[in-house]
Amino acid sequence: MTDYSFDREDMAEPIERMFDREVGREHGMFDVIKDEETEGGKGNIDLVYIGGDRQSLHSIRLETSFDNCLFDVNRGIHSLSSVEANYVWIALPLDEFRDGDEQYNGIMLETCKERGIGVITVQPKGRGVSAKIILDAEHKEGDHLDKYGELEKRWKEETKDVLVGDDYKVVKYYNR
Repeated sequence: MTDYSFDREDMAEPIERMFDREVGREHGMFDVIKDEETEGGKGNIDLVYIGGDRQSLHSIRLETSFDNCLFDVNRGIHSLSSVEANYVWIALPLDEFRDGDEQYNGIMLETCKERGIGVITVQPKGRGVSAKIILDAEHKEGDHLDKYGELEKRWKEETKDVLVGDDYKVVKYYNR
C-alpha cells in the first residue's frame, strides 16, 4: 500500500501538465477516453494526447497499483500490446512503482522496454501532484487517429485553419 493513494482522476491532471511541458506542441489536445469510445484502444486506455500532428498520438493507461500493471492481463502492460497509437504509456503512483520494482527486480521496466511501452510515475510534490517519465515510449509509425471515435473529428475542428509549421495552414483537402 502506498503512503499516498491516487485514483485515476487524481493522476490525469499532472500527466496532462507533464505532456504540455515535455511534448509542448502548440496545438496539442488531451481527451479522456471511455472504453466504448475506441476500437484502437479496446478499453485499455484512459487518456489520449495528440501532440499537434497525426503522427504524435499518445495513449496512456492509468493504473493505481504495481501488481495490476504487471499482472492484470486485461488492464496492465500485457494488454497494451493491442493498443494502436504512436506512443503507448502506462502510469502509476511512484510509491507503487518503487515498492513493486524492489520486489520484482525491474521486471516491469524490462517488459515495458521490450514492448516499447513508456512508464510515467505520479507523486506528491509541494502542495500538489506531479508526473515524471521513467521510461520513454517507443515511437511507432502510422496514423491511428481514426480508431479513436470522435477524437479525430474534434481534433480537426480545433486545428482547422490554424497555422502550423512553416506558415502552412491545416485545410480540408478532398474531405479528409
